Amino acid sequence: MESLFARASSVDVVECTLPSGNVALIRRLTVRFGEASPNRLKPGALPASYVSRPLVTFSGAAMFGELAVLRWLEADGWEGVWLDTAHDRKNWRHMPTRSAPVTLPSPPQSLYDRIIEANGGRASGAFDVMAWRGDHIIFVEYHGPDETTQRNQRAWIDAALVAGVSVNDLLIVAAE
Repeated sequence: MESLFARASSVDVVECTLPSGNVALIRRLTVRFGEASPNRLKPGALPASYVSRPLVTFSGAAMFGELAVLRWLEADGWEGVWLDTAHDRKNWRHMPTRSAPVTLPSPPQSLYDRIIEANGGRASGAFDVMAWRGDHIIFVEYHGPDETTQRNQRAWIDAALVAGVSVNDLLIVAAE
């Protein structure tokens, strides 16, 4: 996470009131990503729900913001995936136009399963990136400009905390 913190123009805390009535204080980094040109995939490259998403750059390569976050984590020695819950719970390490979904290894998968169980069997609202380094597992939510934490994400945070995730292992990265 060191590289993400180094790129942040600001670091603050988001107060999330959870369905349980608890309040979670989640760190939020505001980061400027490079803008890709063109800034969207060509229509037909993937389903419309993908091509409507803006692209950013990491080391000159165009990608979705979630994958750029993953690249920064990998630069610090983390492994991880983009948890694409909007498209049949697929997990990506690279752009869907250039790769196939991947399977989570055992310890991260078992934690993810516990969170889904605590969330009533729903994966919706899951933070976008799950990363691990040794036994340490973190979750990072990518917010494009003007995005905020949604109700289903607050329920997912609640479930993650019930499943044993520390609030310190939840992070929001907001694009400027």
